[in-house]
Amino acid sequence: MKKSIVRVLGVTAILSTMTMGCAADANDASGTHADAEQDAAAAGAGGEQAVAAGANEGNFISGTLQEWKVSVSPNKATTGEVKFTISNKGTIGHEFLVVKTDIADGMITLDGDHFAEPSPGLEVIDEIGEFKQGTTELLVLTLEPGNYQLVCNLPGHYAAGMHTTFVVS
Repeated sequence: MKKSIVRVLGVTAILSTMTMGCAADANDASGTHADAEQDAAAAGAGGEQAVAAGANEGNFISGTLQEWKVSVSPNKATTGEVKFTISNKGTIGHEFLVVKTDIADGMITLDGDHFAEPSPGLEVIDEIGEFKQGTTELLVLTLEPGNYQLVCNLPGHYAAGMHTTFVVS
């Protein structure tokens, strides 16, 4: 999967939709982390509106990472494009992996202090690499139906509880 192209296209689509008619400014397309945070916040706002209306038509998923927990809402989506807006609310860096697997939550076999990528019985679809505390990232993926775990696989983090279930139907 071409993560950077998918991210750029996803962010571009979100920004185009949400900022029609706005003039360009010095921050546009600068590639700074602040832009990623603004884009992710915009995507999260749209997701909250969709969920509040009783349906998640845009497949907007908001989430947080912190010691030692992964939380997302909602924890399900429909097949197709899914937009994850993930904030690191912890005190250290974390990563965010989308793993397709039928292995029970928290039961992926570890190879020392993390699980091997790839491993039997799971497919790492994509990830947000390690990012700093206090920042927010956006990951846009096309997901097929199935069971997933959303995890941090940095050394020791999965074993400490940084995983949750996610279902695409």
